[in-house]
Amino acid sequence: MKKIFKKSEFNGPSFNGWMKLLIIGLVLSIVTVFWLQFSMHFQVWGRLNYQSTDIPVALDFVRQYMMRSQVLYSILACLTLFIFIVVLVNHLFVGIAIYSLLAIVAVVAEYMKMKTRNEPIIFSDMSEVTAVSGLTKMVDKDLLVTAVVGIVVLLILAVALELYIRRKKVGKFSESVQSMMFKQAGSRLVVLLVTFLMLATPFVVNADQNRAILNHFGYQWRNKIGVDDAMVNGPIMTFVSNISSVIMREPDGYSAKEMAHLQKKYTQYADKLNETRQDNLKGQTVISILSESLTNPDDVPNLSYKGPDVYKNINAIKDKATISGKMLSSGYGGGTANIEYMTIAGLPLATFAPEMAVPYTQVVPFAHKNPILPSLFDQREVLHPYAGMFYNRRDAYKDMGIQKFYTTDGLTYKYPDKYTGKLSANAEYPADENAYKFLLDKVDNATNKKSQFLQLMTMQNHLPYSAKEYPNSPYKMREPAVSDATKDQVETYITGVHQTDLATKKLIDKIENIKRPITMVFYGDHWPVVFTFVDQDKQMKKSHETDYFIYQNAAARKANKTSLKHDARPYASPSDFPTLALKATNSKVTPFFALQTKFVDELPALANYTRNTFVDRDGKKLKTKDLTAKQKKLLHEFKLVQYDITAGEHYLDDDFTDKQ
Repeated sequence: MKKIFKKSEFNGPSFNGWMKLLIIGLVLSIVTVFWLQFSMHFQVWGRLNYQSTDIPVALDFVRQYMMRSQVLYSILACLTLFIFIVVLVNHLFVGIAIYSLLAIVAVVAEYMKMKTRNEPIIFSDMSEVTAVSGLTKMVDKDLLVTAVVGIVVLLILAVALELYIRRKKVGKFSESVQSMMFKQAGSRLVVLLVTFLMLATPFVVNADQNRAILNHFGYQWRNKIGVDDAMVNGPIMTFVSNISSVIMREPDGYSAKEMAHLQKKYTQYADKLNETRQDNLKGQTVISILSESLTNPDDVPNLSYKGPDVYKNINAIKDKATISGKMLSSGYGGGTANIEYMTIAGLPLATFAPEMAVPYTQVVPFAHKNPILPSLFDQREVLHPYAGMFYNRRDAYKDMGIQKFYTTDGLTYKYPDKYTGKLSANAEYPADENAYKFLLDKVDNATNKKSQFLQLMTMQNHLPYSAKEYPNSPYKMREPAVSDATKDQVETYITGVHQTDLATKKLIDKIENIKRPITMVFYGDHWPVVFTFVDQDKQMKKSHETDYFIYQNAAARKANKTSLKHDARPYASPSDFPTLALKATNSKVTPFFALQTKFVDELPALANYTRNTFVDRDGKKLKTKDLTAKQKKLLHEFKLVQYDITAGEHYLDDDFTDKQ
């Protein structure tokens, strides 16, 4: 007679049952890690020659990864999660279904983010789970539908098998399944507790302890781009390495005494600068325009195309702007919010801790002070023709003192529909020329005697760059030889850039004739992801260069006693922009901005796409060790102040950062 298991017979699964459960979990874990890594490599970007849409080539990249020591960590993490889920529900097939559901979601999400941005998912991305409506516009709809169908089928199958087991309480199959399940709460609770603690460890230890654990499994940190890290270590390790957040590590010599010294030093320096500066922001407007994915196609190595001069007007504006040059972006195809943060806060990413990935989620909510350029103005508004939930912007802006944030999904401050018109029926996003109209209306409505800061983040040139988005495009790509899909994307992108070029000229022409003094900071945030034929390793600096200029209309030049004489700053970090804007407007500065001014004037531009790297006026890359002793001291003082206001003991008093 076949045996029927009773509660009293054992505390947990039999030894054979445990082995079966572990084998099932191990197989599913290996499969999960394999597909996660495949989602990294089966891509068009060609990063580090580790990506390809040729399946055998992509599979060979995965094979190489599966032979590294780092894979053991990822498999162990997946196995622990599997055991936790199965023991929690105490139903094998339901547990397998739940685990598989999570695995499918993870693989599809990794693939989609890599496809759109060439970036792996990191912990700070979890803040964007509420942005589903916006995210789905950027993803592969067919893949999404396939994944949903697969998940539904999986759940139906799991429920059917569980019902079968419940009915067939005897039989080899049923007994085999039952032998893997727990019959008493005590042993089940122990396993749940152990696996939970293993899964929770990265969330409760500090960053250094977390890194030490990863190092035991051969973790090899990459300091350039997150995708490098994921290619070498796998997306699970990369994700875990960013969980334990650290804003900055304490610089040498940090103390109350040293910060008191710096407070006095830069208060005196601010007084010295302010002797020749005017308190003239009243009645003036400063505009910051983040032009999405804008760069000059003529600067792209090996790119040749047929069509009108795509960048004619922006080049002409740069020539007569107050200040202009190339901005050294920290991102490639993404990272917009990080670049934007630097442009208003003046704090470089490169001087934060490597684990600090997104300032709006990891710095702003926890910093003692968030001194930003807009804080010097009476009216502070941000305009964005898109959804506003990305990167924790809404909460971050409140913390930083932004008064109004206009977005297409805004409730209190709704981006007006009349300014969301597109360039064509096939276009994905609102046209720059319409965004500029909203910007100009905001200038027209400014209170005469109050200072005004406006930031516009455009969307026209955001990915995806769909074929036939601009049906009458005059641009045809000639070289290099690429796939038809890439060719279509490049041609669409170039056409969009040309439309931005035309719209920006019209904007400048209108601003020039406005009686209110206006200073405009304009920059492209990063390269698009379409130039897959550019080897980023060999062209790291070039592929992180975008254009910027600071333009002043006639009223601003008169108010600030400046002229049209061009002040070229060939290379600038995004974090230089607050200082450059205050210099252009000849405005008085706080001790904090006085330190930034000295930093920008006396140090080469920081290359935020990597660490400990600068670029001088001639485009030569320098390491920290190449700086003079005076420059190294200034860099250290800057880090001390940055640490104090973001992660330290807040020894500096409010007078150091607040508007005077």
